[in-house]
Amino acid sequence: MSTRVGTSITHHEMFNRSGLKQIKEGAKWCQQQAAKATWEHRVLPDLVLAGVQRSGTTALFEALYRLPNVERPRRGKGSHYFSYNYYRGWEWFQAQFPTQAWAKTIEMRHGQPMFCFDACPYYLFHPFAVERMAQALPDAKVMVMLRDPVRRAESHFHHSVSHGHEDLAFTEALAAEQDRMAGEDEKMQQDWSYWSHSHEHHSYISKGMYAEQLERLYSFYPQDQVKVIQSEAFYREPNRILEEVTSWVGLQPISLDSEDDRNGHSYKKMDSEMRSQLIDIYREPNERLYELIGERYDWLS
Repeated sequence: MSTRVGTSITHHEMFNRSGLKQIKEGAKWCQQQAAKATWEHRVLPDLVLAGVQRSGTTALFEALYRLPNVERPRRGKGSHYFSYNYYRGWEWFQAQFPTQAWAKTIEMRHGQPMFCFDACPYYLFHPFAVERMAQALPDAKVMVMLRDPVRRAESHFHHSVSHGHEDLAFTEALAAEQDRMAGEDEKMQQDWSYWSHSHEHHSYISKGMYAEQLERLYSFYPQDQVKVIQSEAFYREPNRILEEVTSWVGLQPISLDSEDDRNGHSYKKMDSEMRSQLIDIYREPNERLYELIGERYDWLS
């Protein structure tokens, strides 16, 4: 045992650091090992935010995190286990959440049960994440935020550019999307450790095809276990939506704070011709979505 531990430590990336960076890496490694050793004594999430990216999920969950009995995963916003961390195994996943002992402490301290969730907005679009979720967390509630797909695609593109994931112009990136995405589902199915850069970062149009993604979600979770929120409604009336959310999951009400991260950016808007093309692309898929959820949104298309 000591030999294996020694080998894993000496090959850890913290030995490629020096000074304070090495200390931080060492502390992080020790925390990871402690969490892994106690995985059986940790809670599982009550709620999973499964989508979609660039739709206001950060601000909503920053607000929820401010409630005293709400705890986030160790990795921050979410574990990404059911998408590109699935190969790490169940023990790794459960190790991301607070211990049962800490849950009891929180309940004694605040007089309310501890609430924990996993927020990974890539899950809804990932071809296998929802099925994996349903197998592992059949009783969890699932929340989805949907933004006008035209504006979401635009925001997604600028986000990819700002984070170094995109070097094409918007029109060129949309034209290249189909080729970039070709065969990526198959690669992810064949190799659970495979992370598809294009599937996550270059799926500008594809991620806005909400109806087919929700249909897949509803095939694994009953609709009364799923809450769909229109992002624009949250932008207009954040406190009303937050009241709906907290009531649905059984938390005390909370209001949006000025410091809650909206994760927004200022950028040059797309030209009118490109916007019209996207509106046409999404017109029929949006109608399918409205029929599926029984509600019509005030989107461009």
